[in-house]
Amino acid sequence: MVVFLDMVKRSLFMFILISACMPPLPEPFIPPPLKMPTDSPNELSEGLLTEYDIWDFLKGGPNEYEVIQLLGAPDSIWVSDEQPFYIMYYYRSVMADYNSIELNTKSRVVTGYEWDE
Repeated sequence: MVVFLDMVKRSLFMFILISACMPPLPEPFIPPPLKMPTDSPNELSEGLLTEYDIWDFLKGGPNEYEVIQLLGAPDSIWVSDEQPFYIMYYYRSVMADYNSIELNTKSRVVTGYEWDE
């Protein structure tokens, strides 16, 4: 009986030690809001920005908040399950195509973009 209790204590100690050494669960990624029909007009939707203005802005590596302030909420978002980035898509009716902006999921800063017009 004493041997059994000693074995249970050891097993319990090892279980606590191993479970305490596990890394914490990662924070879930919460994507930015999508464009809604009730959104107010912005510089992009009003046609006040040239493609050079947008390229120059994105080249500076703005954060997600700055992008949404200037361009408005994205039309759609794609989040990678395995890579540390997500892509915000903006539909351009002039081209009948989407432009994309890639951002880092942790820092939420622009890491790449494809903007044509």
